[in-house]
Amino acid sequence: MTDTLLPVDLPTATSPTPVTTPVSAVVVTRGLTPYLATTLAALAVQTRRPLRVLVVDVAHAADDSVEQLLHGSFADITGSAAPALRLVRAPGVRSFGQAVRRGLTVDDAPPTTWLWLLHDDSAPAATALSELVRAVGHAPSVAVAGVKQRTWTDPERLLEVGLRSSRSGRRMTDVEPGELDQGQHDGREDVLGVGIAGALVRRDAWDDLGGTDPILGPFGDGFDLSRRARLAGHRVIVVPSAVVRHAQAGYLGLRSTSGDVAGVPVDRDGDGEDDRADPRRSFAARRRALVHSRLVSAPLPLVPVVVVLALVASVVRALGRLAAKQPGLAVDEVRAALAALARPDGVARARLGATRSRRLPRRTLRPLQAGWRDVWSQSRDRRLARAEARRVVQAPSELELRELATLATRRRTTLAVVAGLLVVVAGVALGPLVAGVVGGGRLVGDALLPSTARLGDLWSAATSGWVADGLGGPGPADALLTALLVPTALAGGSTTTAVAVLLLGSVVLAGLGAWAAAGAATRSVAVRGWAAVVWAGAPALLLSLGDGRLGAVVAHVALPWVALGLARAVGVQRVDQVLSGVATARHDDDEVDVETPVRGTPTVPTPRASADTPAAVGDVPATPERVGAPDPTGSISAAAGAAIAFAVVVAGSPALLVPGVLALCVVALCAPRRRGRVLLVALPALALLGPTFLEAGRRGLEGWRLLIADPGLPGGSTAADPVSRLLGVPADASSLVPDVLPAPLAEAWPLALGAVVLLLAVLALLRGAPVARAVRGAWVVAALGAAAATISVAVPVGISDSVVVHGWAGPALSLAGAGFLAAAVIGADRLRERLAHYTFGWRQPLVAVVTLAAVVVPVAWLGTWTWQARSGDAVGLRAVERSIVPAVGLQAQASQLSSRVLAVSLEPTQDPEAATVTWQLLRGDGPELVDQAAAESTRTLSGDLLTPDVVPADVATSEVDELVARLASAATGDVAGELAALGVADVLVPPLPEDVGAVDPEVAATQLDELVSRLDSTAGLERVTRNVTGTLWRVQATATVAGAAAPTALPAWARLVPAGADVTDPAVAAVAVPSADRAVDSTVAPGGEDRVLVLAERADARWHAWLDGRSLRSVDGGWRQAFAVGADGGELVVRYDSPERTPWLVLQGVVALVTILLAVPVRRRRGARA
Repeated sequence: MTDTLLPVDLPTATSPTPVTTPVSAVVVTRGLTPYLATTLAALAVQTRRPLRVLVVDVAHAADDSVEQLLHGSFADITGSAAPALRLVRAPGVRSFGQAVRRGLTVDDAPPTTWLWLLHDDSAPAATALSELVRAVGHAPSVAVAGVKQRTWTDPERLLEVGLRSSRSGRRMTDVEPGELDQGQHDGREDVLGVGIAGALVRRDAWDDLGGTDPILGPFGDGFDLSRRARLAGHRVIVVPSAVVRHAQAGYLGLRSTSGDVAGVPVDRDGDGEDDRADPRRSFAARRRALVHSRLVSAPLPLVPVVVVLALVASVVRALGRLAAKQPGLAVDEVRAALAALARPDGVARARLGATRSRRLPRRTLRPLQAGWRDVWSQSRDRRLARAEARRVVQAPSELELRELATLATRRRTTLAVVAGLLVVVAGVALGPLVAGVVGGGRLVGDALLPSTARLGDLWSAATSGWVADGLGGPGPADALLTALLVPTALAGGSTTTAVAVLLLGSVVLAGLGAWAAAGAATRSVAVRGWAAVVWAGAPALLLSLGDGRLGAVVAHVALPWVALGLARAVGVQRVDQVLSGVATARHDDDEVDVETPVRGTPTVPTPRASADTPAAVGDVPATPERVGAPDPTGSISAAAGAAIAFAVVVAGSPALLVPGVLALCVVALCAPRRRGRVLLVALPALALLGPTFLEAGRRGLEGWRLLIADPGLPGGSTAADPVSRLLGVPADASSLVPDVLPAPLAEAWPLALGAVVLLLAVLALLRGAPVARAVRGAWVVAALGAAAATISVAVPVGISDSVVVHGWAGPALSLAGAGFLAAAVIGADRLRERLAHYTFGWRQPLVAVVTLAAVVVPVAWLGTWTWQARSGDAVGLRAVERSIVPAVGLQAQASQLSSRVLAVSLEPTQDPEAATVTWQLLRGDGPELVDQAAAESTRTLSGDLLTPDVVPADVATSEVDELVARLASAATGDVAGELAALGVADVLVPPLPEDVGAVDPEVAATQLDELVSRLDSTAGLERVTRNVTGTLWRVQATATVAGAAAPTALPAWARLVPAGADVTDPAVAAVAVPSADRAVDSTVAPGGEDRVLVLAERADARWHAWLDGRSLRSVDGGWRQAFAVGADGGELVVRYDSPERTPWLVLQGVVALVTILLAVPVRRRRGARA
C-alpha cells in the first residue's frame, strides 16, 4: 500500500496555522529523562503536527510525571489541530523496536500511514515533520525517510546525514567529528541507511519488515531496518532539510545500566557532547551489534567464515586495544564477539526474517556502499584532523619554550656527566674483564658458572621442568633463566654476552636507573646525579658483583625502574614545568579574559570525566598557571613497565617477592589515585614464579627455602652484623677497602655511604605535607627490606664445599636501600627554595655541612672501590678464555650419543695423604649456568627451616661417588661398563687452579701427578691427550681373557639392552639410540628378544616414551629411567613431559603479552598547558 499524501501537503505547505498529518509520532523513553521535556516541547511546536503522539514508557516503575509532562507540553494546543495523546507503559522492554511494537499493539486507534520514530533525546526542529512529509509525498516508493541529525548541546554541529557502510559492514557517516553544518551534505537523497531517531517509516513497510531486530538493541537498528527495506524493493532517503537534535545518550554512555539518565546536559567545551560523555561505556553493546549484523547480512555459505573472522578479529583488535592502553575495551572486544556468537537462535531468526522480506539480490546495494578507498580516505582525513587539533592546542610562548629548553639542556648535560663518570669508573675497575670477554672469554666467579648456551638451549632449560645438572632431577628452572631470554636475544642469542653485559655494565645501568627514578621525586639535576652515584656504589651491588651473583645484580639494577613505574602509574611524578607568562603578567586584581570565538563557548580545556568521577556541573576550570609537561594523572603504560621490572626483580631474587608485594600494598595505601594499578603490578611476577610456588607448596614448610635461595651456585659468605645490614652492607666488605687506610677507618669506611643515606632519610621525616606520606611510605619499604635481609641470613639454603650456606642478604638490602634513598631524595627536593624562606642562621651552615658529606662520601667510596677492583680483590670474577673440556671430549658430547665427560678434580692439601677429589658430569664445555637451579640445590637440606639436616646422597650420586673413589685409588677391575652406563665417554682431570691457597705448589703438583698415574693404570680407560685443559682418557673396555677381543662399551645417554641384563656389564649387547637435548626421536630396528630402553638419567614419572605412537610402559631400572620396548622396531620418541608445563607456559605467555602491549609507549603530548 502506498500513500503519497500529495493532496494533503500542497494546499497547506504555506499555511500559517499548524495542521495535523496522518502520522503517528512514537516517542520511547525510560521514565522522566532530562531530554524528554525538550523533545515533547519540540513536537508540540511542529508546523505540521502528527495525528497522534504515542509515548512509550519502558521504565520498570510507573511515573505519573511522564503523563503530566506529555499533556502539559500540548496544553496550549486546542481544537482540531491538537493531536491525540496516549501514554503506553511497557516495563521490561529491552529494545526500541520492541517498545514501538508494544505501543502500536496497545494503541486501539486506527493505524496511520506513517510512523515518526523518536528517542527521548531526539528533539526535532519545528519544520522537521513538514519536510519529511513533503519529501515522501513526492516519492511513492520511499519506505524510510531519515533526517539530518545534529548535536544536542551545539545544534550547529553535524552528527549524520544518512549512512553507508563498507563491504565488511563498517558504518560510515562521512561526517567528521565536530563538523559544522554549512549545507555541504544537503545534496544527499538516496542512501543505504539512516538513523532510527527521527526517521519517518511507512506503517505497512514496518509491519512487513517486522520492525527492528531486537538483538541489535539501540545500536545499528536503523541501519539494519534501512538495509532490509532496500532489499525489499523500497527506497531509503535522507531529508537534509528535516533536522533533529540528538543527544546520543546511549552511544555516549550517559545512561546507567537501568537506562536512566542523571543530570542536565553540560557542554562547557562547546564540542556538541555532554562533558560526562564516554563512548567506551557503550562499546561492548555496539561491537556486539556489529558482529550480529555481519552474521545476519553475510551470504549463508560465508557464515562460517564470518564466525572464524569474528573470533580472530576480536583477538587481534583486543591486542590493538591493549597497545592503545585500553584494557577495558580489549575485554569488550572479545566479550562482544563471544556474546554475539552465543545467540545462534537470534541470528537464525533475523536471517529468516530478512530472507522472507528480500525481493532484490544483495548486489543491488553495492553502488551505495563505500569502497576500500573511501574507508582509507576517511581514516586518513580523520587522522590528519586529530593531528591538526593537537597542534592548535594552547602551546607555550617563545619565552616559555626557551625556559623549558634550558631545563632540558641542563638535565641532559648533567646526565651525560654522570653517565660518563660511571662509564669511566666501570672501565677502570673492570677493564681487564671487559677485554677478556671481548676476546672470547666467559665470566666465572664464586657464585657464577660460565654459560655457552644459545637462545634455544636457554629456552629449553627455562621451560622443560627438568634440571640437567649431573644426572638430572625434576624441578622448575630458576626464573632468572626466563628473564635472561630477552637480553640473550638482544645479544644475538649468546648468553655469554648477555651475562657479561649485565654484570660488567651493572654499575652504569644501576646509576642510569637511579637517575631516572629520582626524576620522579625531584627535578633537581644535582639531587638526581647524587642518587645515581649512591645507587651505583651501593655495597650490596658491589659485593654481589664481586662474587658473580647474577640474580642479585639484576634485582639491584631493576629496582629503580619499579619505583619509577609506580610513581608514574599513580601520577605523582614530578615533571618539567615553568610559570606561565600569562600568570606572571597578570595582577591579582586583574579580570581574567576568556576568549570566546564560537557561539559564546569558552576555549578553556576541560578534562573529560570518567565513569567513576563525574564532572561537577557548576565548576569552572581554573586558568592555567604553568606550562610544560601536562600534570600527571597516572599511566597504564607505566604500571605495566613497573610490572615487567618487578618480575625481573623477583626473577633475580625470589626472596624479594613477599616483601615486594607488601611494599606494593604500602605504595597503594600512599597513592592518591589508581591504587588498583599498583596491586596489579605483582601479577606478572606471580605468574613467572608460579612453577616455583607450586614446587615450594609440595615441599611444605621447607618450600620457603626455595623462595629464599638465589639463582646460581650457593656461595658461602659471612653475614654482616645487624648494624652493618641496616647501613646496607650484607657481608664482610673488607675486600672493598684499600689496604692503605688505617684500621679504624677501614672498618668504618664500608658503612659510610649507608650512614649518609640513613641520615638524610631521617631528616626527611621532618618534612610536612604534601610529601610526609611518601617519606613514611619509603621508610616502611626500607623496614620491609631490612626484615627480609634478617630472614634471609637466618635460613640455610644449600651446601657448598660441605658447608651449610645461608641466604644472601644483598637483594633485600637493595630494597631497604631503595626505601632510604627514596626518602632522602624526597626530603632534599626543593631544598634551596625552602631555605630561602628563612633568614641566615644555623640552618644554612648545617645544610652546607650535610651536603658536603653527602657529596664527598659517595664519590670517595666509588673511587676506593675502583682502586680495589683494579689492583685488589674487590672483584672475584675472571674471564676464562680457554676451553674446559678438550676438543676430543667436546666431539663426543656433540655426537648423536649425547655422551658426558666425567671431570675428576683434585683438591690439594698440605698432607699428601689427605688430598680429596670431586667430580662433575659435564654435558658441555664445563658446568653451565643453565644446568643449575635452586630447586635442585635446596634438596640437599631437609627438616627444620632454620636448623635443617643434610640429606645423604641418593643411590645415583652414591654410585658415582663409589666409582670416582675407585678411579682415584687405582682399584682393580674394568670401569668401562660402569662409566658407559652413566653415559660417560671420557674422563678428564683438569689442571690445578692458579691459586691453591696455603698448599705448596710443588706438593699440589705431585698430588695431581699421582692422580693421573692412577687413572693411567685403571682398566677401561685409555689416555687420549694432555694439554692446558687437562688430561683426558677415553672409555674403552679391556678384554677379560688375554688374546680375546675386547667388548665394545657404548657410552650413550639412551641405550637398548636385553631385558633383565646388567646395564653396567660392557659385554651386554647394547644398542645406542641417537638422542639430543635429553630427548629421543629416531627409528630403531627390530630385535630378536625383549629389550629395555635405559636412560642415563634419574627416573621420574614424567618421563614418557612412545614407539610408533604407542605409549611404552615404564619399568624398574634402579635409579635409571627405563622403558619396556619389546622386540618391535619403529619410530621411538622419548621426552620429559611435565603436565604443568603447557598450562604455565600459556598463562605466562598471555600475561607477558598483555603486559608488554600495555607497556609499549605511545606518543607523548608535549607543550600543553598544565
